[in-house]
Amino acid sequence: MAGTFSLEIVTPERAVFSGEVNSLKAPALDGLFGVLHNRAPLLTALGPGEVSFDVVGESQTHHMAISGGFFQVAANKAVLLADQAEFGHEVDIEEARRRLEIARQELTRMALTEEEARIRHHHHATAAARLRAADRYRR
Repeated sequence: MAGTFSLEIVTPERAVFSGEVNSLKAPALDGLFGVLHNRAPLLTALGPGEVSFDVVGESQTHHMAISGGFFQVAANKAVLLADQAEFGHEVDIEEARRRLEIARQELTRMALTEEEARIRHHHHATAAARLRAADRYRR
């Protein structure tokens, strides 16, 4: 049997998850990465996107949307600090669709600065991740 590692997911508002998991996938700033038991130590910034993980003893993969943050793993202990995090079942679908549409409209408007363009892309990616997490939960 493959090994496990402990995972904590925390936002400024709440402790989202704490438990033993078999694997995790998360969005770094330069693409997705995965974590398994005995992974080499890692500290990385996270971008907006979807986090998925398999809890020990459960058959269903958990999916959540995050808006960015930081991730650290060492000695089979992982901590994900997220600005915002929502499990798929927590997402209000209609509100998420509305936010995604607003973000799409904002992307079509001319950005005044590079920073404004980056913020608009961040909002779009976060809104899209929320809908993906909700969709995976409802399957």
